[in-house]
Amino acid sequence: MAAYPHIEWLNLNEDGILVECAILKRDSNGNIYHFEVSPLDNIDKERLRNICMNRNAANFPLWDLMQQVTLQNGVNALSYFHQLVKVKTPQGIIMDPVAGRRGMSVNEQKAMADQRSTVQKRKDTMAANKAAAAQ
Repeated sequence: MAAYPHIEWLNLNEDGILVECAILKRDSNGNIYHFEVSPLDNIDKERLRNICMNRNAANFPLWDLMQQVTLQNGVNALSYFHQLVKVKTPQGIIMDPVAGRRGMSVNEQKAMADQRSTVQKRKDTMAANKAAAAQ
């Protein structure tokens, strides 16, 4: 199935083993919203294939395509497949997509480390000034 748009082989566990996944979207932080294809039964694989073969499939993220599709069982495709979705962070952590949690980009990590370093330097300077004043 990997010849379709939005279907890719991912090294999910960073162990050198590629897993065929449907990529719903990639966000600006490098998080990959995906689900594995292999656990799907034949009916769900056909549903996914039909969505990926949509004439607009190459122009939109799979997330957007699924929002626009009602399956033959009457359920929205995104609602139906969303229960399978996982997020792979830039650090390689796989988690459920829940509100209030997201992976940090490399730039965000660096900025946070720089901020911690600056705060620590201020604390060290304050402690040194306090010690000097006490003498």
